[in-house]
Amino acid sequence: MKTSRSFGLSFLSLVVLSLSSCDDSLLKPDDSSSIFSVLANASGDGTNVSVSSLPSAITTYINVNYSGKTIIKAEKYLTKFEITLSDLTKLEFSISGIFIEVSGSSKGGTKVSDDPIAALPQVILDYVTKNYPGVAIVKAEKSANKYEVKLSNRVRLDFSLSGQLLRVRTW
Repeated sequence: MKTSRSFGLSFLSLVVLSLSSCDDSLLKPDDSSSIFSVLANASGDGTNVSVSSLPSAITTYINVNYSGKTIIKAEKYLTKFEITLSDLTKLEFSISGIFIEVSGSSKGGTKVSDDPIAALPQVILDYVTKNYPGVAIVKAEKSANKYEVKLSNRVRLDFSLSGQLLRVRTW
C-alpha cells in the first residue's frame, strides 16, 4: 500500500513539474490537445462526442433496445462511453461498444424508463416480478461475473450471469 501511495505522489509531482515547465500555449483549458483535457478526462469529466463517431455496436444496441428514443448526449471517457437518451435514460458502454449499465433520472419528474429490462435475462425479470410486485427496476448493471439490479424500494439484488440470486441488500 505504501509503495502505491509513494508511486502516486511521485506521479503527481512529475505532472506538476511538467505543467510548470510547459509553454503557456499548451495550458489553454479549451484546447482539446492540452494536458488539462487529458487530465480532466482521466478524473471523470467526459468529452462530448458526436453520435456519428460512436462505435456501431453502441448505435445498433440503442436502435434495437431503445427504438423511438434519440441520443441527446454522448460523452467519451478514457474507459467508457456515457449516453443520455431523450427520456433521460443513461447508458454506459465500454470503449469497444459493449453494454455495461443502464440507469434513469428523476429530473423533472421523469420516471426511470422500464428499458433496464432490455438488458436483463428473463429469469431475473421473473424473479423481480414474483418477489417484488409493483416495485420498479431503477438501475441494472452487468459486470464480468454478475448482474446488479437496484429497485425503487432501495433493495439491491445481485444475480449470477445465469440468473441465480446471489445476494440481497439495501442501497
